[in-house]
Amino acid sequence: MSQTGDHLVELDILGQTYQVRVHGSQEWAQKVGGLVDETMRQIQRETRLQETTKVAILAALNLADRLITLQENQAAAAAELQSVSQQVAEALEEALR
Repeated sequence: MSQTGDHLVELDILGQTYQVRVHGSQEWAQKVGGLVDETMRQIQRETRLQETTKVAILAALNLADRLITLQENQAAAAAELQSVSQQVAEALEEALR
């Protein structure tokens, strides 16, 4: 089902079911919930923590780190693309003179 718009979706995270209101497809919400569940389970295995709140905070920090790294990489790639585009434009202008 790829229903879009505001609706409730059930997500299973660390064995707990959460009903969340989402705007978008159920598949996307399940994918996001799956990533959170996977990250929390991995942290729980690696740290042996059982306190859900601490696991959730570590998962949030882990996911935020990944997000910021991706954003910085994207910004660097965009800057590099801009620089190369400028160089190509200048080379074309020079060649056409």
